[in-house]
Amino acid sequence: MTTPFDLSVEPWISVVCLDGAREDVGLRDVLLQAHEIRRIVGETPPMTAALYRLVLALLHRVYGPARRDDWGELWSAKAFDEVPLDRYLQMYEFDLFHPEAPFLQCSALPEEKGSTVAKLIPHKSVGNNATLFDHTVVSDRVEVPPATAARWLVTAQAFDPGGMKTPYEKDKSSERAPCSSLGVVLVEGRTLKETLLLNAISYDPQVEKPPMTTVEDAPAWERGAPLPTPGSRDPLGWTDLLTWPSRRIRLIPEIVGGEQVVTKVVLTPGMRLKGSLPDLEFMSAFRTPRAANGKINLGTPMLPIRLHPVRGVWRHSVELLLHDPWEEERTRQRPRALKQIAALTEAGYIPDDTVYTLRVFGQKLDKNASVVEGYLEEEVPAPVALIRATDKELAGLIGTTIELADEAGAALRGMQREYHKAMRAEPDVTLDLAYWPVLARPFEVFLRAVNTARVRGTSERNAVAAWRRAVLRIAEDAAGTWTAGVAASDRNLSMLGKQHAVFRNRLSKIARVFDARAAKYLTKDETE
Repeated sequence: MTTPFDLSVEPWISVVCLDGAREDVGLRDVLLQAHEIRRIVGETPPMTAALYRLVLALLHRVYGPARRDDWGELWSAKAFDEVPLDRYLQMYEFDLFHPEAPFLQCSALPEEKGSTVAKLIPHKSVGNNATLFDHTVVSDRVEVPPATAARWLVTAQAFDPGGMKTPYEKDKSSERAPCSSLGVVLVEGRTLKETLLLNAISYDPQVEKPPMTTVEDAPAWERGAPLPTPGSRDPLGWTDLLTWPSRRIRLIPEIVGGEQVVTKVVLTPGMRLKGSLPDLEFMSAFRTPRAANGKINLGTPMLPIRLHPVRGVWRHSVELLLHDPWEEERTRQRPRALKQIAALTEAGYIPDDTVYTLRVFGQKLDKNASVVEGYLEEEVPAPVALIRATDKELAGLIGTTIELADEAGAALRGMQREYHKAMRAEPDVTLDLAYWPVLARPFEVFLRAVNTARVRGTSERNAVAAWRRAVLRIAEDAAGTWTAGVAASDRNLSMLGKQHAVFRNRLSKIARVFDARAAKYLTKDETE
């Protein structure tokens, strides 16, 4: 016999409160206490993103907001209204272990197909899912509390990688879950209430808002338990996609020492997503890749912005933040929440000098996209004045500053590559690690300074000059550290000195070219 575990009231979503305390809350309290909570935080970045998407789907179904005025009322209210939330929660089943409709699961999966619940947790080393840090084997008994199992259940539906799964009948193949290869973007405010509303795009299925949403849209829990056989279909709408059933899953609990725990799981292929992600997914940025010659082929499909283990996501700030009436939706697409924030600022709901944070969540998959090799989370400042801007000069300016970093990084790699080529040795990653991560903070300062200049109507010249100095200094420091390390190994000092000199000359040329490029985009002071 199992004990019900009602996710609407049982504590299972991990949050950080405004006073810094950590606690778990249920679906009801995560909304009703959202004004007292700082943020949702999972065991991994993908889990955090998956939980946000789940709570957003619930918010949409309870509160909309259908129109801008509805959004404004929610924004100005101290807290979310409990009356419509309680009415909604009573209409649907949220029991993790319900016999017919367990939450986000398929009750028809046979229990005898169950194996260790560790299969639900990517960093556990089970079967083909080998990791560097875990030593779990198939024969090991893993027990997890219901709250933990619920979090990993939600994460698996959104982020599970592709590959072979236990078949319900014959079909073993499963495609990657919708978010598995995305950088999921969240606009973060001062409280969880602000964050949820900043990401709550206009939602009204009756008038098919947002685009791709139909009158039949509903999150997974409203549709009841799915059939055990896998399939494929187009999403019915935004909340359908936010809770997409990419896997058929059944958690198998038992009582151990008087406590209910989950020990086994059945994990089989689920629903394959049809359609183009740039047309469906609103919590990510997309861009058309450039050819080897640097040009964009307009017929090439847009690809999602992803996180890189070394190079920061700030390098994609143009795609993440900026609007361009000509390029956007032809060659790049920013998260839809930013378009709404620009409109809300124009309407007076959000001050123009506000700076939010874009928090980006993702994971690194192996070359076969079937094994999770690492978790990734980064942040980028989201200044409202830049989000609202519509001129091409701003995109050109920020794009040029990122090009400066790219070209200086290429000069560093060129120095390293040519030296090791001459010495017939393999280059290491030391230079990248000494260069790219260090640039994140100076770029944040640069973006904030550009935002301030925009709000004040002054030139961005000082911000650009400070960024230029930072990039050149960090590149030279990385080169100096690397050459000192190589020299200490008593290698060919003459060749080392030659390549370092070539690097410095190349860096000087890069700086001169940058000065000319940036000058074309700088706003002039009114006094000039």
